[in-house]
Amino acid sequence: VLKQASELNNAGRSEDAFKLIEAFSETGDPAAQFFLARLLEEGVGTDIDTNRAQQMLFAAAEKGHPEAQARVGGFYALGHGVDVDYEKAAFWFEKAAKQGSASALNDLGNMHSLGLYFEKNEAHAVGLYQISAELGNPGGQYSYGQYLLKSDDPKIVADGLLLLSKAADSGFEKAQTTLALHYIEGNVVQKDFDKAFQLFSAAAASNDLEGIVGLGMNYANGYGCEKNASKASDLFRIAAARGSSQAQFNLAWDYHHGVGIDQDYNLAMHWYSAAAAQGHPGGIRGVGQMYESGVGGVTRDLQIAATHYKEAAKQGDLIAEYNLGVFYEHGEGVPKNLEIAAQYLERAASKGHPSSQLNLGLLYQAGINGLPDYRKAIYWLQMASESGNPKANGAIGQMYLSGLGVERNVEEGLRYLEMSASQGEVYSQYNLALLLKGRDDISAQVERSAYWLKAAAEQDFAAAQIDLAIVYLQGSGVAQDNAEGFKWTLLGEMNGDQRGEEIRRYCEGTLQEDELTDGRERAEHYLKSGN
Repeated sequence: VLKQASELNNAGRSEDAFKLIEAFSETGDPAAQFFLARLLEEGVGTDIDTNRAQQMLFAAAEKGHPEAQARVGGFYALGHGVDVDYEKAAFWFEKAAKQGSASALNDLGNMHSLGLYFEKNEAHAVGLYQISAELGNPGGQYSYGQYLLKSDDPKIVADGLLLLSKAADSGFEKAQTTLALHYIEGNVVQKDFDKAFQLFSAAAASNDLEGIVGLGMNYANGYGCEKNASKASDLFRIAAARGSSQAQFNLAWDYHHGVGIDQDYNLAMHWYSAAAAQGHPGGIRGVGQMYESGVGGVTRDLQIAATHYKEAAKQGDLIAEYNLGVFYEHGEGVPKNLEIAAQYLERAASKGHPSSQLNLGLLYQAGINGLPDYRKAIYWLQMASESGNPKANGAIGQMYLSGLGVERNVEEGLRYLEMSASQGEVYSQYNLALLLKGRDDISAQVERSAYWLKAAAEQDFAAAQIDLAIVYLQGSGVAQDNAEGFKWTLLGEMNGDQRGEEIRRYCEGTLQEDELTDGRERAEHYLKSGN
């Protein structure tokens, strides 16, 4: 009868298959009851009826059907239709395992691994995983494969990857998403974004929550696919509605920054709050950022922001640690305390956060409680420099020029300053320009000096604009151009350099009227066009 019902179902006659197996199950045959439960769960040949399906599974389990027993154990372990009861879960899992149920062996392994009902015993759990994997159970293959991946032996790691791949190929979503993450991170395998995309896509196609979120991250970053922020947001929205805290945070971030969707601070606050309610550190920090900015339907409140940053920082959230360090550094939302600021900044800096490394280096350079620590300053500034931070390069350049924390080296100092200046750091551009005018240990290079003055002036740095005005009026390092000199005089005065008024008066008293007119027109054009 079971064979006939399967043939009918495979032939597309699901209603006939259901009627046949339903009639046969009334005889009390456990295999028929188990078959009927599957049809009722999936709505094959009938409407979905999870309550009746569960009744059939309990009936089949009582009559000794191993897979039904494994399913009933799962009901008690997870609280599906019954109260969570680990003792009963263990009872049914053990009954099924004794009959060779590979899924029950894996589930028993999980209980031993987590210390649920049984005393926690990782070694025993691994043994159960291994037997389950050898019997071909995808869950066992996943669990045992994950254990083997921890080995230092490349051959054992390869065996673990093979098991994980087998589980993924069989459609086991947890194995698919886990293996995808390995390919994203290049952990135990070489990075392969294409394979990661395929695995996340397969898991998402099965409506797996982690698969949907992972696929969204692939689209957000362009891993194995064309970057598509809008598609990523759509996937995050689906997973967020189903309760994924990671998706809720990602969707909130998209609304916060207007990535893939229109910027909406209120919706950002909504989804940050949803993620925070589940304890997601990014969500908690996101709520804090809303309060820090005074957006998302809340009044700006730095104390509330600091409270959220502290909570997120307890969970190791990198940005929260940085934000809290800055708060303590400046006394925003918390009492000013440079020692505590350094502690939070160092936590984030140690994880490779460039802005934390920079701030920490500058904090040690300036001194905590008035005592500079140049050795620590140069260490953290060098770390930030390796991440390409222009401010760090400028600060290191000044330390080499002054011999603070390092042996004094003018050439090295100029190299770091020029590196910073080339990255667009305006203070480095201006300081380098001043140094290149020449001093006892630095030969004058007036053309390069004028070049960097112009770079800083074009960033509306008032002091550079006035110095550049003087350069053009004198023809020092550039062709003399009185109109251009007057232009930069007007711009520097407008931006607040006190020398501007004096030089403007000098120009008005000595330059030709056409030069003054030309200079004014150039200044107006610059303000309109930005150059």
